[in-house]
Amino acid sequence: MKIGFIGLGQMGRGMVSRLLDAGHQLTVWNRSPAAAERFAERGAVIAACAADTLATDVVISMLADDAATEAVWIAAGLVRQLPPATLHLNMASVSPRMGHQLDTLHRIQGSQYVSAPVFGRPEFAARGELDIVAAGAPHALARCETLFTILGRRWFKVADEAPKANALKVARNFLLAAIIESLGEGMALAEKSGIDPRVFYDIVTATAMNSSSHINYGRLMLDNPDNPSFTLKLGLKDVELALQTAADLDMPLPTAALMREQHLAAIAQGYGERDWAALGTYIMDGAAGRIHGQSHPHKK
Repeated sequence: MKIGFIGLGQMGRGMVSRLLDAGHQLTVWNRSPAAAERFAERGAVIAACAADTLATDVVISMLADDAATEAVWIAAGLVRQLPPATLHLNMASVSPRMGHQLDTLHRIQGSQYVSAPVFGRPEFAARGELDIVAAGAPHALARCETLFTILGRRWFKVADEAPKANALKVARNFLLAAIIESLGEGMALAEKSGIDPRVFYDIVTATAMNSSSHINYGRLMLDNPDNPSFTLKLGLKDVELALQTAADLDMPLPTAALMREQHLAAIAQGYGERDWAALGTYIMDGAAGRIHGQSHPHKK
């Protein structure tokens, strides 16, 4: 299959590697050209501009956020240049608001559009172990199934309306933020009671709280890795997307409002470039009196 790929951040690079390993012909483009050059020796064509990726069967978009998506697809007019035979598979995490805008523009253009955001970190992308939530017209989804099997361990159909996949991603990441917040508070409560937080972690993840999210994020809270693949600052973006979506739907989301304040407070104390799980570390450090106004978190 001839595939265009736009956006070669940490996630995009792993996905491109998987597609090349599977024998597909790729034309890749990134706003910072250096990220694309590494794929030339593996047979990928390096596009001089984003429009050069469109003469393909499918063009996959993996841009960083709404602003990057708006700049490339809307402001620069890329959506108006999309040939009718080329399907746009947007796998980036954008807001439902942006999802609706893209869906409308593709309908006006008469082009096919699928929204398929992913769950997973860069290491999952490199191994083809992403979870993919996809929405779009049935015939358009059918064209993407081969790609989903290469990029993910499983995929789920959300609906025929593409923006609903974006809403599901936002709702799911809101739940993940709530797990991080509550697990951090639970660990802080245990430690303040004189219990080793690692003992608390071992017990709760061996009993009812044994989901992969509790296990993985609890371990990250305790170990504080030096080179996170998803930072607390990026987690704040997900919480703010949940609040924006709720506001657009005229509904309250009080837990998200609380978590936004917690994220901002942790960032102010220097935790922003650590893993998203460091929100829990911040809560634990604050309860134990380990912060005292310093600009960098206590490293366990």
